Amino acid sequence: MTIPNGQYGGAPGYGTQYTQQFPEVLASTALQAKMPGGVLLASGNGVLAKGTVLGKVTATGKYVPYKSTNTDGSQTAVCILDNDQDTTNGDVGASAWIAGIFTSSALTGYDANAGTQLKLCYFV
Repeated sequence: MTIPNGQYGGAPGYGTQYTQQFPEVLASTALQAKMPGGVLLASGNGVLAKGTVLGKVTATGKYVPYKSTNTDGSQTAVCILDNDQDTTNGDVGASAWIAGIFTSSALTGYDANAGTQLKLCYFV
């Protein structure tokens, strides 16, 4: 929607309005806990979305997207990323949930195995 210039006494209007969506992965904010000290996301995984299930690579101690078929340690779900992070150009420190009530359909990489491994998380 654009407002004509004349409506603001000759000054430019606010122009076109855009909306942003902030996907919410928490089903409730009543119970939640984050990983103490945060996590170090390994570089080279591109942009990781809020709600990505993370696993920890045993050899490096860095976190990558969880996948049950991996064999490097990241086949075990450890936590859930709480904000979008770009790992394209290097390792990134981030915060992640280890407990909470989550909307499983809003998570990236969630499967039944992750649901079992994330023992302090409840999924709806």
